[in-house]
Amino acid sequence: MTGADNPQVANARQLQHQVLSLLNRPKKSHAFVLTDTASALDKLTQAAVLCPELETLGSETASATVTALYELAPLLTEILEGSVSAEDVYFSLGNASGLITAGQDEFYRDRLNYTCMLAARIRLAFHERDLAERGFPLAKAIQTKRLMQAPRLPSDTLN
Repeated sequence: MTGADNPQVANARQLQHQVLSLLNRPKKSHAFVLTDTASALDKLTQAAVLCPELETLGSETASATVTALYELAPLLTEILEGSVSAEDVYFSLGNASGLITAGQDEFYRDRLNYTCMLAARIRLAFHERDLAERGFPLAKAIQTKRLMQAPRLPSDTLN
């Protein structure tokens, strides 16, 4: 089967286009940046698993994706401040770029792992912030219910 006939290569090519589309979407809010970036990194790792030589699928798309990752780094670092260090963001985005440019060398699996871990850390930061911004309503409701059900002495105050 040639690359054109191989369904894995076709799927990888489609995923690579989706990655670029996600990275180039307007950065309307920090939430969009985080969710789009995590999704893009997931799709990139999927594409790299299907076709470890991503650069061969389309040099224009590959080049544009690497550029988009490079340009995203300062904004992502700023948004993730306090959750993920700048060094980890740059290192992991560099590994994501390496999935496109380096192919399947001895560090290929490491690049996959670091890219996946950044996607997971981005999602974790997003969800932790969302819960904090909303004041952890579920946790507070559970805590309140437990406090209200706890036995009390008549002299205890309800705080």
